[in-house]
Amino acid sequence: MSEGFLSIVNCIATLGLAILVGFVCSKSGYLPQGVKPALSKIVVKLTLPVLIATSLTKTEITPEKLVNSAFVIASGLLTIALLQLAGYLTERLFKKSAPPILHRCMTSFGNVVFVAYPLIQSLYGDEGLYYAALFAFSSDCWLWTFGVYSLSKLGGKATSLTSNLKRLVNPSTIAFAVSFVMMIFKLRFGGIIGDVMNGFGSTTTYLSMLFIGCVLAEVDFKGIYKRAPLFVLTLLKMIIIPVIMIFIFKLFPFSEEVKSIIILQAGMPVSTVLVMLCSEYGGDVKYSAEGVFISTLASLVTLPAVYSLIAVL
Repeated sequence: MSEGFLSIVNCIATLGLAILVGFVCSKSGYLPQGVKPALSKIVVKLTLPVLIATSLTKTEITPEKLVNSAFVIASGLLTIALLQLAGYLTERLFKKSAPPILHRCMTSFGNVVFVAYPLIQSLYGDEGLYYAALFAFSSDCWLWTFGVYSLSKLGGKATSLTSNLKRLVNPSTIAFAVSFVMMIFKLRFGGIIGDVMNGFGSTTTYLSMLFIGCVLAEVDFKGIYKRAPLFVLTLLKMIIIPVIMIFIFKLFPFSEEVKSIIILQAGMPVSTVLVMLCSEYGGDVKYSAEGVFISTLASLVTLPAVYSLIAVL
C-alpha cells in the first residue's frame, strides 16, 4: 500500500472515532441538546477562522498559486453546477419517495468544511487547506444564493438575494481575506498570540467531529435502510461524480495536488448545514439528517477509495 493511502485511511479512522465519541456522548446524555448549537457556533465563529488565519499565513503567495487559486474557484463553481445537474436528473426517479428540491440540494452541497478541512490539511498541509477554503467559498456562493432560494420554496418562506449574499461575509471569509493580505506582505502570527491562536485552531477538528456525532445521534434509524434515494444519492455524489471529474481533470495541466483537493471536496458527504436550513425553511429535517448519517458513514470508505482512484486512473 502507498504511503498516501495509509495516510488517508489513518486520517479517516481518526475522524470516524472522534465522530463516534460525539455520537456516544450525545446518546448517553453527557452532551445535552443545547451543546450542539453551541459547538457549531464555537467552530464556525471562533476556531475555524483562527485555523484558517494561522494556517494560511504560514504559506506564501506565488504566481503559480494565484493561477491555481483561479482554477480552484472556477472548478468549484462548475463542480457544484455538475452536482446540481446530477441531482436534477436523479430527483425525477424518486418523486414519490424523496423531496425533489431537497434531494437536489443534498446532492450538490457537501460537508466541505467540517469534514474536508481536517482531512485535506492532514493530507496536504497548510497549502492544501488554502485551496480547500477557496473551494468552500465557491460552494457557499451556490449555497447561499440558489440553494437557500430553492429550500425557501419548501416552506413557502420568501428570502431575498441581498440577505443571502450577506451570509457570504462571515468569520471564515473575513479570516481568509485578512490572511490573504498578510500572505502578500509576509506577515505572521508570532509569540504568545501565535501560540494561543495555534492552540485554538487545533481544536477545530475534534470540535467539528463532536458536532457531527451529535447530529448523527439525533437520527431515527427505523426504516433508514429503506431510503433508496439516499443510497443512490451517496453513490452518485461520492463515487460517480468524483470519478467523472478524475477523467475531466486529465485535460488540465494543473498540479495533481490541486486537482486531487477539488475532487476530494466534490466527494464529501452531505452538508450538515442543510439540516439547519431545512429546520429554518420548513423542509424535511428527518430526511436531510438521514442523508447526512448515511453519507458520512459511507465517506469512511468512499473517500479513501476516491483518493486511491485518483492515483490509479
